[in-house]
Amino acid sequence: MTERLRFVDRQTVASLLPPILEQVELAGEVYRAMARGEVEMPPKVGVHPRPDAFVHAMPAFLRELDVVAMKWVAGYPDNPAYGLAAINGVIVVNEASTGVPLAVLDAAEITAARTAAASGACVQAFAPEGWGTAAVLGCGEQGRYHCEVLRALNPECEIRAHDPVVARAREVCEGAVVFDDPRAAVAGADVIVTAGPILRDPPSPLDESWVEDDGLLLPIDFDFYVSAAAVAACDLFLTDDVAQYVAYREHGYFHGWPDPHASAGEALEQGLGGRRVVCANLGVGALDAAFAHTVLSRVTE
Repeated sequence: MTERLRFVDRQTVASLLPPILEQVELAGEVYRAMARGEVEMPPKVGVHPRPDAFVHAMPAFLRELDVVAMKWVAGYPDNPAYGLAAINGVIVVNEASTGVPLAVLDAAEITAARTAAASGACVQAFAPEGWGTAAVLGCGEQGRYHCEVLRALNPECEIRAHDPVVARAREVCEGAVVFDDPRAAVAGADVIVTAGPILRDPPSPLDESWVEDDGLLLPIDFDFYVSAAAVAACDLFLTDDVAQYVAYREHGYFHGWPDPHASAGEALEQGLGGRRVVCANLGVGALDAAFAHTVLSRVTE
């Protein structure tokens, strides 16, 4: 068994990921497969060794691809202060027919890429037609990856960037317009991505008065920026995994937030939409499994 086990480091993973638009397409396909019941994926199992830190196990089985994998991922929001990445982990891929482990992949690149690609699938489906302005609040790794996806979807779009560390906002992507005030950054934006840290007691300053009637709000940081009032005012509230969202809410996150209208996959399958849409993607193991499978298929080509 050990002779067959392969380790794929982050640099190699990055070199083997498909182009961004193919990543977006893959994320949308996985969401649709989840909605059709073609994915076995229990809610995340987690422990919390430090305040606001987590270590999660995220298994998934994709029936159509016959892929089984699990991500073991840690999120420590204080790590950057010590020169460490906030997100660290590995993805273990098993042979579906025997259970034999086939590979261990560094999870950092896949986590960053699939999160932004999932947002991209939502932008394609739920952003206002002809969208041209995007605001990114939080310009760390996820902010950078989201800017790449936004530019891939619309090379002419204006990206407005805000971060408490101004230097990060200036460096998030070429041509970004930097704002000191997050409210000014989102004013009139068609797409809003919030990518702050995930905290137990978040400030949640973004209320319904910040968002125009036509717009897509993508809080990938849970409720760090986005308030319950902003979500309650939307026409359509989605999440990638409703059961996981409910579990998080029961554990104290998303305080006061309403129940979702549907999952992102269900909305894609059914063609749902609205003038003001909130899609809170939590991150699902099915995406990690699909992206890891894609990388491994390229390793062996």
